[in-house]
Amino acid sequence: MQKSDLMESLKSLMKEQKLAVLASFHDNEPYTNLVGFAASDDLKYIFFVTPVATRKYSYLITFRKASIMIDNRSNNEYDFKDAMAVNATGNVMVVEKTDDHKALYLGKYPYLHDFLLSPSSALMKMEVRSYIVASRFQNVVEIDMA
Repeated sequence: MQKSDLMESLKSLMKEQKLAVLASFHDNEPYTNLVGFAASDDLKYIFFVTPVATRKYSYLITFRKASIMIDNRSNNEYDFKDAMAVNATGNVMVVEKTDDHKALYLGKYPYLHDFLLSPSSALMKMEVRSYIVASRFQNVVEIDMA
C-alpha cells in the first residue's frame, strides 16, 4: 500500500471510530483508559477531554509521553485479515478550548458539549510523533510525523 493510500485509510479510521485506548504511565507502569478522540485533518494532533480530578490527567501532566490505540475490529474471525489497528505515540499537553478546538471535538461528539466546556475538564492534545499501522494481521508500517 502506498503512503498516500495508507494516510487516507488512517484518516477514515480516525473519523469513523469514536473510542480509543489511551496509555499513560505512572511509576514505570502503563495505565489505560478509553477516550473519545478527534484527530486534526493533517493527523498531526489527536485531541481528547478528561476531568482534571483523575489519575489519567495527573499521569499525563507528570509524564507527558503517551500512546493511543485506535482500531476497527468487530470481534470476529474476519478481524484477523480485515481489521486495522493504529498506535499513535507522542507528547500530550493541556490546550486552551479555542473555537477551532471546540469545533473539531464537538463536530464528532456534539453530545459531549457540557463535558468539554466544564471548568473541571481539560482539553488534551497529543502531538503525534509516529503512527504504527497494523493491517491484514501481519502488515505493519510506521509513519513518522516529524
